[in-house]
Amino acid sequence: MTEAATDTREVLVDIKGLVKQFTIPGTKAVVHACSDVDLTLYKGETLGVIGESGSGKTTLGRCVLRLISPTAGAVIFEGRDVTKMTGAEVRQLRTDMQIVFQEPFDALNPQITIWKQIVEPLRIHSNMSKQQRRERALELLALVGLPPSVADAIPAMLSPGALQRASIARAISTSPKLVVLDEPTSALPPEAEAEIMALLKRLQRELGLTYIFISHDLALVRSICDRVAIMYLSQVVELGTRDEIFNHPRHPYSRALLASVLLPDPKQRRDQSNRAERLEGEIPSPINLPQGCYLATRCPYVKDRCRQEPQRLTEAGQSDHFARCWRMTEGDLTEEEIERTREQRRADYRAARLAAGV
Repeated sequence: MTEAATDTREVLVDIKGLVKQFTIPGTKAVVHACSDVDLTLYKGETLGVIGESGSGKTTLGRCVLRLISPTAGAVIFEGRDVTKMTGAEVRQLRTDMQIVFQEPFDALNPQITIWKQIVEPLRIHSNMSKQQRRERALELLALVGLPPSVADAIPAMLSPGALQRASIARAISTSPKLVVLDEPTSALPPEAEAEIMALLKRLQRELGLTYIFISHDLALVRSICDRVAIMYLSQVVELGTRDEIFNHPRHPYSRALLASVLLPDPKQRRDQSNRAERLEGEIPSPINLPQGCYLATRCPYVKDRCRQEPQRLTEAGQSDHFARCWRMTEGDLTEEEIERTREQRRADYRAARLAAGV
């Protein structure tokens, strides 16, 4: 986006220095789930959050909604700090912020009919009569592409795709401004996944929704998101527009993550050009984080300064593109060095295969 376009966007959520630590019972140790997270979410956009399991994606989404309380930092929603709200204020906030969980079978009560579950938020947050809630449930079912007969079904009678549609209907029942989508299609078969993605796009257009889309599936993120945040070991290591992230990743972890995607053509999958971007070694413990860059023990471009100096999320040359790597942001890591490293790793791989007689 250009500078002028950036200036016209309206901020919905501003996350500042977010920290979430989980204590380990019986010890003084803590697990660092989110560390120094700074993000801005604009109205009407979809922000993708990607990274390996355990990187902090789901914790970030739940902290934004105050489903769990952050250890430190602020989450500013339309000018109000969510982290400082009272219990009553948080309950009221639920009308503006909702979530769709990964597993629809777990998200819905197996003993209650679908229509009652869809309008449960309205029973709590509105003065609607039971008949009005029933009528609203039928409207919501139609909106997400489900027939009226689903209203009186229980979850066991529906397919995974229909259940996730019902979960989405419940999430939008209060006309929220923000919806956190936590792996909303990972439990679905491919056909249902495609239908849910199309539904989410349509609802965003028609209702003006803002999404945080948490996913492992890079293809889905690329298809739906406007901007993407990449997380590694509790930190956001890169943030930018979809095109910048997928076409010009700057952080070494982002390069490795995007290179890890298998290609559908077996001949291309045997090509080892992406192997040069692979990270080696173990991920550091989230209980005992490194002093400097969290990727330093696995990065092929590491220098002593990386191991000693904490990295900060810094503008990476393009507007609205940031990376947590001083070598990238200061121009110290050249394309020539990257290509030399790639060629050396390719050569090492070929030599290892020859030595093994493969």
